Amino acid sequence: MDSSRKIHYGSIQVFDDVVPLDLYRKLFIVAHRIPWQYGWNTPSNPSNRYWHFEVGGGGKQNFDDVSSVVAKHPIKIFALYQDWLRESLVPKGSKILRFYLNAHTFGTDGWPHTDTDRSDELTTVLYLTQEWKPEWCGETVIFDGRGDIEAAVMPRPNRLLAFPSDRLHSPRPLSKVFEGLRIVLVVKMGPVDGDGTFFERKSMV
Repeated sequence: MDSSRKIHYGSIQVFDDVVPLDLYRKLFIVAHRIPWQYGWNTPSNPSNRYWHFEVGGGGKQNFDDVSSVVAKHPIKIFALYQDWLRESLVPKGSKILRFYLNAHTFGTDGWPHTDTDRSDELTTVLYLTQEWKPEWCGETVIFDGRGDIEAAVMPRPNRLLAFPSDRLHSPRPLSKVFEGLRIVLVVKMGPVDGDGTFFERKSMV
């Protein structure tokens, strides 16, 4: 894969049509069949609730590699996606720290949060949808240090967003005209050594 199509730590990156089509289609089908559980929340706003499906376990402070848990999951497509990420898109040797799916419907608002307090971890968000219209809203926003919006990324079929896990971000509310599930597959990764030297620091924006 061309180096411009690989994830580099330290910047916000968006990749379109990067996941192999057959793999993406299978993930999409599975995401619409799994037994979603309602009631997940963001610790910074415990009263907020949305849909969640856990795959790898590991909380916000986890630093253990959960890839073996993902590999043993009964839904095998998750392990295939994990293998593809580690072999094709992220720095060699990346640890899988979290692996889960979230879903929002109209009325289940997102909330600004970070995925970690550590500075050398990476979050990837894969949007699982057949189509997306601007009037549906539901973009992912990433804030700068002043609390202004630095980036706003719309869900698209086979679109993958990557950003440093300690960046404040949030899924924006959905329009009431959207009647489906806004589904994302989230994988958070970290370096083997944990000292901030693992990820190549190359600005892509």
